[in-house]
Amino acid sequence: MHHMSYYNTPLNYGSDAIDEFIPKSVEDVTVLQVDEYTPDFTDIKKKLDDVLRSPLGSTPFDEFVKTHYEEGKRILFMVDDKTRPNIHTKVLLPLVADRLIGLGVRKADIWIMISNGSHTPSTLKDVETRILGPEIFKDWGENVLSHDCDKGNTNVGKTSRGTPILIDQNVLDSSMLIPLSDSEYHYFAGQAGTVKLFCPGVAGRETIRVNHPRMFDIKKGFVDGCRLGNCNGNPVIEDMIEITTVMKKKIPIFCIDTIVHHGEIVYLQAGDIIECHNAASSPLRRLRVVDVDEPGDIVFVSVGELGINLYQAGKGIHAAWNAIRHDRKGWIVLLAPCEDGIGSAGYEESIHAVKDLEVRDALRYVIEEYGSEQTFKIGNQKPVDLFRILLDVAEGNIKLISGLDPEEIKTVYRMEGCKVTDSTEVQKTLRGLVSRFLKEHPNPRVYVLDDPGLLINVKNQIN
Repeated sequence: MHHMSYYNTPLNYGSDAIDEFIPKSVEDVTVLQVDEYTPDFTDIKKKLDDVLRSPLGSTPFDEFVKTHYEEGKRILFMVDDKTRPNIHTKVLLPLVADRLIGLGVRKADIWIMISNGSHTPSTLKDVETRILGPEIFKDWGENVLSHDCDKGNTNVGKTSRGTPILIDQNVLDSSMLIPLSDSEYHYFAGQAGTVKLFCPGVAGRETIRVNHPRMFDIKKGFVDGCRLGNCNGNPVIEDMIEITTVMKKKIPIFCIDTIVHHGEIVYLQAGDIIECHNAASSPLRRLRVVDVDEPGDIVFVSVGELGINLYQAGKGIHAAWNAIRHDRKGWIVLLAPCEDGIGSAGYEESIHAVKDLEVRDALRYVIEEYGSEQTFKIGNQKPVDLFRILLDVAEGNIKLISGLDPEEIKTVYRMEGCKVTDSTEVQKTLRGLVSRFLKEHPNPRVYVLDDPGLLINVKNQIN
């Protein structure tokens, strides 16, 4: 028997790299990556100092603090919850907190708000292990607040679209806010970071319940404007920007925004939060869009450490959907351990409700029954995203390599579940899938995608 040689195409299963699963006999294999990006700085501390000294649309940071800080009234950092990587949080928080203390702010007045949105409020354990890390937690663990969308929120008005603006009272009581943001592409809000720390970040459930359903379109699933990387004519993000603008009038906000690329901060900006939001869009395009001529026949995708549950792993399916042919002949292969299970009650409940319906009917039913302003819960949008993808990628053609029960994955989530007990079994499973695919499609175009934040822009889509 001849020894088969394989391409070097590492993909992460959780945090373990799996490689050598596409045989060299396949000719057309592309790892989808953006061009090299060189940051305009090498020293993060110096760069932070620069942007704090000459921020966008704001007085310099030190002056801002001196103007707005009142002893005994909180200065509040706003940070992501445990469903986000928080790489930027761990870098920025100690530096900016030290600077505040250097400016004469009392430690007792510096607090950290975990912007959970409508996710389960973060526990101190989450803060210590997943958000701040043990080092920073030792210094700041006593000064942490965790947003709860169901209590302690106050109505401060309405957006022009009619969304009630409920905001955490702890935020409203602060003398100034310092959102520490990580700008990123988002599959329906277009661009996450900055304004998302306010809505959904520290908003009441009712605000989120009215804002998020603006993404739905009964026939297509999502309205055209609600897509990865797009903020123009996107009713969800426009509403969030308006909520943040209302907040700006109420409380002094000084935003510090980053873009993290391959685990490193490659972009840093600060100042007015809306200007930071706008400024991130051009570097994000360079860091997140890959242009290709033709769609893939089979796309391998990993969500890396986001793959803690099926809800978060959906971002990988979404990213691969942009890269694959839309004539129901392609396969998506997703690597995600899903050690925390499905990860969203809203997703689980709404998708179970339609398990016996055809995809098109299921799509409509979920939007009508679970996507109204009265009924929406975060998670209910995920079946809609999946069903509109299943209009282009046939049921069972999404192959999920995870620890989840294949029977449920098949009957409820309409994918093929390939169960592994740990990462040592993943390579063999992948090789098996490849050889199955090659039997039906002897000469495929293969794409490998290790970053679900990328927008694959296909010029000649096959519908």
